Amino acid sequence: MTTSNSTLSSRFAAALTIAGFDPSGNAGVLADVRTFDSFGLRAAAVVTSITFQNSVGGFGALDQTGAAVRAQLHPLLDDFNFVCVKTGMLPTREVIREVARLFRETSLPRPIVDPVMISSAGQRLMEPAAIKTLIEELLPLAQLVTPNIPEAEALTGKQISSEADMRDAAKIIRKLGARAVLIKGGHLEEDSVNEAIDLLDNDGEVTTLRLERIPGRGIRGSGCILSAAIAAGLGRGKSLLDSVSAAKQFVTDAIRARPRD
Repeated sequence: MTTSNSTLSSRFAAALTIAGFDPSGNAGVLADVRTFDSFGLRAAAVVTSITFQNSVGGFGALDQTGAAVRAQLHPLLDDFNFVCVKTGMLPTREVIREVARLFRETSLPRPIVDPVMISSAGQRLMEPAAIKTLIEELLPLAQLVTPNIPEAEALTGKQISSEADMRDAAKIIRKLGARAVLIKGGHLEEDSVNEAIDLLDNDGEVTTLRLERIPGRGIRGSGCILSAAIAAGLGRGKSLLDSVSAAKQFVTDAIRARPRD
């Protein structure tokens, strides 16, 4: 796709999410757009699946075709200069292949890849056969991959039960082609009651990030919000470490502000 210099100079700077649509607004593209807006970025979205869910649980999904994903994105490229991109729910092999192809064919920035597999309500969001396609097609294009513990186990085939295991898993995922890996330790059983531990491996430089754990409280879509906030930080010109740190604080603040049930 070619665009004239005059068109390029007039396009809007924006952040892009390529993810599923959650009608409840807790996760997916709606959560991403709110997060981008919080960081002062105009947002655009490409929907990969229309899910059927509410605050109680998930009830199914209507996955988009690769052609539909491509058809959504191409008109946006004429309007927007995307300074950052994140991917979320990529439900099928077809969609993953098409998204990877779009990153290879266009000038989109390397994405933040949130490898969403199962929702917090227990709904499967990626067909099992698509994990191999994600590893082969999209991870080598990623600027950062942000799996939680179960997702990191699915990507590596290794059980993760300690901070040392997180370090090893991040190294394996990085060797699959991603420039950097952030393993979210919310599912780590050995976490102390008072700390939430995440581990960032940025091209071999490992940083452990620790913040207050807020017992008994959480928000649906926290992984979506975290990855969108990281993308926004990068889009605003911050370093990867500063972006991850700010995003982790942003999610912690959102959890703290959530009304108690």
